[in-house]
Amino acid sequence: MSPAKKDRLRVRVILLNGKTLHGFIAHFSPSMNELPLHTKHGRRMILLDEIAYILFQHAADGAMLKSQLPNLLEVRITTFDGKIYRAKIQKTEFNPRGFHAFPVHTDSTFAHAYFFHRGVCLVEYAKPLGDILVAEKLTGKEDVQQALDKQRKGQVPLGHILLESGKLNEQDLQNSLKRQQWMRAKLGEVLIESGHIDSEELELALTEQRKRHDKRLGDLLIEMGLITEEALVSALSIKFHLPLVNLDEYPINDDAHSELQEDIIMRYQVLPIDIDETTLTVATADPLDIDAYDAIRFHTNRRIRQVIAIPSQLRQYIDDLFASGRAEDWLEIDQLHEEEEDEETEVTQLALKGSEAVPIVRLVNKIILEGLRKNASDIHILPQADKTILAYRINGELLQETTLDKWHEKRVVARLKILSGMDVTVHRMPQDGRMAVRHEHLARELRISCIPNAHGESIVMRILHRESSAELNTLGLRGQDQEALQRQMLRPFGLILATGPTGSGKSTTLFALLKSIADTPKHILTIEDPIEMEIPGINQIQVNSRIGMSFSRILRNVLRHDPDVVMVGEMRDPETAEIGIQAALTGHLMLSSLHTNTAVDTVVRLIDLGIPAYLLASALNAVISQNLVRKLCPNCRISLPVDSDIAKLLQQTNMDIPHRLYVPGQCDACHGTGFIGRVMVYELLELNDTMRMAIHDGLVGQELEKLAIQAGMVPKTRHAYELATAGEICRDDLMHLLI
Repeated sequence: MSPAKKDRLRVRVILLNGKTLHGFIAHFSPSMNELPLHTKHGRRMILLDEIAYILFQHAADGAMLKSQLPNLLEVRITTFDGKIYRAKIQKTEFNPRGFHAFPVHTDSTFAHAYFFHRGVCLVEYAKPLGDILVAEKLTGKEDVQQALDKQRKGQVPLGHILLESGKLNEQDLQNSLKRQQWMRAKLGEVLIESGHIDSEELELALTEQRKRHDKRLGDLLIEMGLITEEALVSALSIKFHLPLVNLDEYPINDDAHSELQEDIIMRYQVLPIDIDETTLTVATADPLDIDAYDAIRFHTNRRIRQVIAIPSQLRQYIDDLFASGRAEDWLEIDQLHEEEEDEETEVTQLALKGSEAVPIVRLVNKIILEGLRKNASDIHILPQADKTILAYRINGELLQETTLDKWHEKRVVARLKILSGMDVTVHRMPQDGRMAVRHEHLARELRISCIPNAHGESIVMRILHRESSAELNTLGLRGQDQEALQRQMLRPFGLILATGPTGSGKSTTLFALLKSIADTPKHILTIEDPIEMEIPGINQIQVNSRIGMSFSRILRNVLRHDPDVVMVGEMRDPETAEIGIQAALTGHLMLSSLHTNTAVDTVVRLIDLGIPAYLLASALNAVISQNLVRKLCPNCRISLPVDSDIAKLLQQTNMDIPHRLYVPGQCDACHGTGFIGRVMVYELLELNDTMRMAIHDGLVGQELEKLAIQAGMVPKTRHAYELATAGEICRDDLMHLLI
């Protein structure tokens, strides 16, 4: 049942979204989680976290509360919505959530108010009239003190007391009142008032500051041992009704960092720690620095909420923010445009130093650099209904890094579109682009795909390591298999295929095979989309379907270019497969890739592409089918007894049940993931005469696989078993390969 009307308080509740609600409440406490507000539409529960401030219009309640609070100080409060309230607040009151305030004038529209810190932009203090009169030598300190003693006994203004005593004339009083300015108190005054230092100690510190212009007064007082850091921030937080935060415990929002440029943060020694749609929360050790406040508000065009932090802690966090940031400051980005066939690729440099870049540029740079640092293969920006997920694919696993606020999403997508040569005005159609990035010794090309979804535009960036082609002896091949592949690469003709799912390292294997013969007197050509790795001595050709440069067209032409070895990035259509088989039969060594799960499945796939079995039997030399599996960190892997689930799978594949298998742990070496890099699980099918005859006769499936095993092929499942029992891969990944 709602409370009786006479017991209720009429209030205006101003929300952080700018809306104002009118109604009644039965009671109020800053420690409440929800405010029960009775409006003309009924009872409504409002979260206190949504409220900026509350104006109480019940005069009796305000007068009663005001009479219970001593030491009231006149202030001017500027709220988040730009309104200014002249009020009196308790001089020593401090609450982590906010403070009470009472109107200066009796004809005010509210009897008292409660301001939450988040709803307040600025609290200014009126310079005492007595100080002005003494400074202008219109009266003496003793006269002002006597007048103040009389004032404490009643409510008569100080100026009237001085007039009645004859210590001041009317004209001087009016002139002084006009010159009275609103201001934030000086640090020295605050510390003297709070009893932490006296006037002599302040003068000593000010004298020292005149010699050391670059030193802040607070830092000097601490350095001279006159106050502690804790005393400084405690006095400031109470004086200015600002929350005191421990940065080690505060959940800092990384998105806030992108709102301020480095030079602003470093110049004013402030740290953005939180952000929402309207307000930027900034930690400072000096709330008296009006220039800092104005500069931040000007550069961000946001409402600023200040909190106070311990100076040394604040400096450490700022240094940590830019310790990695300075190494990341320089990211050189080249925009790559694919032009006509006879034109060179145009490169437009769009590099910016981090300290010079606008916030959204630095945010995009940070996203890309983090992907390079983590050695990610892909960077995902995935819009959701109320947030945007940032994730990196590392060691084949997609790991969510953080979330971006929705208002950053469109700007990040637009920036990436510009960098990669997409049309920023197109939002409903998929687009592809590319760009090159260089940072210190790293050089990478990024292939970028943009696809619209229900909540925005999804971005995926594939990071290509063009200069890092692998060596054959680093792939993890068994000795006899490496020798078999090297032997196949010396043959004058035939087809060698690398197969497996997307991201299984097929291209890496093919490039390692090419690199093993790159120094031989052979003409080697590659046809790729895109060119993923660069190998000296090899002629590499980029597919460009927009101008008709498809795999099949290029392949048809390069066969007239007198090549010895040709590598086609993928046999993705019947025409390319047919030309490739013909080339393998007419004196060329052909290398390519296919998406199949096993080596034997490759035969079926090529037949499905229209290759006759008799031609395939003659052309195919070898197939390596592979998967990339996460490699366990040797420092923290944990061995466990084999459970019944995996034991049953091993029995079905006729493999022995080991005593123990391994699962990932956590340590610093693997950044808590349990894995370091990836290892290749593979099977190599090298065709002999028996295998060729079987393919010619149309043999496929399990019967063909039995013949391959008899010919020396070690199945992929057996290789995975060997790696798992040796502690190279984990139990779960073994299970996935066995199923």
